[in-house]
Amino acid sequence: MSNAAISIIAWTPRPSGNLLGFCDARLPSGMILHEIGILKGKDGAWATPPAKTMIDRDGRALTDAAGKRRYTPVISFADAETKRRFSASVIEALQRAHPEALP
Repeated sequence: MSNAAISIIAWTPRPSGNLLGFCDARLPSGMILHEIGILKGKDGAWATPPAKTMIDRDGRALTDAAGKRRYTPVISFADAETKRRFSASVIEALQRAHPEALP
């Protein structure tokens, strides 16, 4: 995945814990991914693909033992290296488009 080929269409800051916000990105194929999560940690920022809240039969959000919402992936990657390259590419594109977004 070419870093220069991904472009950030929108950036929405939503700081909360490790979460910095969400971005929409256009991939080299022309596909647009919405709501890519941008998180921060001790080793820097990373991008996580969109996910949706898991719900029960009554339409209530499922939570884990700590009371945090559970999510299921909308897209996934063939392997860990592909996921890492996706994340790095999105972070580099976000740094170019919105340098203020990342610590």
